Amino acid sequence: MIDCGLMNNVIIREVEEKDLPALKLLIAEAFGIGWNLERYAQNSALTEALLDIYLSIFLEPAAFGRVAELDGKVVGVVLCSAKDESPKFKHLIKDVMPNTLTLLSAAEDERTDITEHISMSFQAITKLLENRADTYDGSLELFVVTESARGRKLGKALWNEACGYFNSQKAKSIYLIADEKCNVGFYDNNGFSRVAANEAVHNYTTGQRKNNIFLYEYQF
Repeated sequence: MIDCGLMNNVIIREVEEKDLPALKLLIAEAFGIGWNLERYAQNSALTEALLDIYLSIFLEPAAFGRVAELDGKVVGVVLCSAKDESPKFKHLIKDVMPNTLTLLSAAEDERTDITEHISMSFQAITKLLENRADTYDGSLELFVVTESARGRKLGKALWNEACGYFNSQKAKSIYLIADEKCNVGFYDNNGFSRVAANEAVHNYTTGQRKNNIFLYEYQF
C-alpha cells in the first residue's frame, strides 16, 4: 500500500474483492456509450451481468493490479500482465452461470445486440493484434480514472505503479487497446504511440453504430 503524500487523501493499493462494484462503475463510465451499455439502463440485472462479464475479461489475464482511493472511494484502476506471468486475480471472477441465465432471459433483440457488440468488437481487436501481439512483452488490460477525479495526477500514479511492475519483469514494450470513448489523451501525452486503428461496425436492432478502436504501444 502506498500513501501518496503529494496527493492528499489518496492511497494506491492492490486490487481486492471489495473493489469489484467500484471497478464495474469505472468500466461503465469509461466504455458505456461505445459498448452500448446505455441501451440496457432500464434493465439493472442485465447491465450488472454485462459488467460482470466485461470485468472478468480484464481480470482473467491480469498479473498485477492497483486501485487509487480518494477519500476512501475507489476512483481509478490499472490491471496489467507481462508475458509468461501467471494471472493473479482469477479468484475474483464471479461464477458465470447466474450471468449466463440473465443473458438467456433477456429479450431477443437485447440478446442479438449483445452478441453483435461482443463479436464485432473482438473481430476488430483481433485484426489490430494480428501478427503483433507476440512482439510485445506485456499489456495494459484496464486503465481507468473516473472523470471527476482527474487532474490530481492519479492516472500518473497508477501508471508509475504499472511501470514498476513491467520494469521488474524486464519488459521492453507493451500494448493496450482503447476506443474513441476512452480518455486517449492520457496515452497521447505520456509517451504512448498509436500504431493502428480499426473501426468496429455494429448492426444493432436499433440501428448501426460505429466505434473506432485503437492499438497503442509503449516502449521502455
